Amino acid sequence: MDLRARVLSSSRAAVSACAKTRLAAGLAPVFFAAVFFAAVLLVAFPGRGHAQPMDTYGLGSRAIAMGGAVTADVEDYSANYYNPAGLARGAATRISVGWFGAQPRLQLNGLDSGVDPVDGLTTGLVVPGTIDGFRFAFGIAVHLPDARISRTRSLPRSRPRWELFDNRPQRTFLASHIAIRPFEWLTVGGGIAFLSLSANKLSIRGDIDALVPDRGTRLEHDLNADLTTIRYPQAGIQVDPMPGLSFGLVYRGQFALDSTLQAQVGRPGVDSDTRLHVGDITIPAYFDLLSQSVNAFVPQQLSLGGRWSPTPQFRVNAEVTWVNWSAYVSPIGRSSIILDIAVPPELADTIRVPGTIVGSEPIAANFQDRFVPRVGVEGLASSASNYELLVRGGAFYEHSPVPDQTGLSNLVDTDRLALSAGAGLRLTELRPVLDGWLSFDLHLQWALLPERIARKSSPVDPVGDWRASGHIFGGGLTMEVGFR
Repeated sequence: MDLRARVLSSSRAAVSACAKTRLAAGLAPVFFAAVFFAAVLLVAFPGRGHAQPMDTYGLGSRAIAMGGAVTADVEDYSANYYNPAGLARGAATRISVGWFGAQPRLQLNGLDSGVDPVDGLTTGLVVPGTIDGFRFAFGIAVHLPDARISRTRSLPRSRPRWELFDNRPQRTFLASHIAIRPFEWLTVGGGIAFLSLSANKLSIRGDIDALVPDRGTRLEHDLNADLTTIRYPQAGIQVDPMPGLSFGLVYRGQFALDSTLQAQVGRPGVDSDTRLHVGDITIPAYFDLLSQSVNAFVPQQLSLGGRWSPTPQFRVNAEVTWVNWSAYVSPIGRSSIILDIAVPPELADTIRVPGTIVGSEPIAANFQDRFVPRVGVEGLASSASNYELLVRGGAFYEHSPVPDQTGLSNLVDTDRLALSAGAGLRLTELRPVLDGWLSFDLHLQWALLPERIARKSSPVDPVGDWRASGHIFGGGLTMEVGFR
């Protein structure tokens, strides 16, 4: 009786597995059709999409070449950004190092905006392991800009600035995650990403000669810059219901890079160590400027993607990312100014000190949530016993979340259509030198930012109407060593 029960149970399990396989096979075309339809709708009915270095330009040549549509199809070091669950997909230790660069050509009213290029080193590793049959993996990824660790640049609210391309990509990025594979069809991962922010304090003291400033002025200054990090969570899952089909879901947390600048000249009161000399007259002086603003903000994101491989040599990826831009904190921050000069009576008619200097208050950004569709393909172009050559392509379309700039603010942004292509060469027979593989991945990317016109509601606006447009060219190379 027990034997018969076990046979019946096994039969039911087999039927259930077959049903699940048929269901997954039936859902695959539906899923990809839904994602494609959503992408068409988003392009056909544009709203108006960029963030930290990874959000703006991507991480790793393979992922960038596929338009970033790898939420359900990533297992190298770039999984630390795209989906940490992918770290546990493979069983090999992987070490990667690469370089990428992006050259923005952004214009306002036909003139170059002077947006800095972004280039730097990317590196990372994936270390899998097994404990009593339980599979897990640890991963880390780093992006180091060539020119700077972090950049903070605050502009007057009236000066137009490419809001999502100016300060944001100029950041150091570090992420560390761990992933587990409790079942062959499921991987789960999560961890923390780090970015840098700065707090600066400038102190000046000494003597200022108003009549002979070049010879009589003696000043000392101290500059203290505090570069610290902030942390935000990332988590994801990948599901493989059947060979050739996988789904992925990833969440990236929100973070804001705060920038504080305090500049002090002298000390308050008559005992100030900073003095203004006018002939034989000495005047104590004190000045204090405090500026606080959000230098870069990245909203929370949720990406849903899928991979479909109709043959082992070809795959199609598609995904949609929801970006919570409505939570965006305006870069136009708060400032306060204190000026205290004890003017003697004999100079009261010559030197006039304002009683109060009005600072500035934040202006709401009023950004809107957006959905970003991405597609990517990868195919095997050539192979032999000792190598594989892959070709890739991808695209994505970001609708700018920035509303029309009809008032006092001038946050510049347009939509962005990006097309990418790349190739990968994997050398597989390297024994006895290496029991593993050596791969080289190349990518090129071009982004079009179509013209957008800002028409001011006030005819006496100090900036007036402006036109924004541009292109971004990018490329890079990643080398990976895998150890079986």
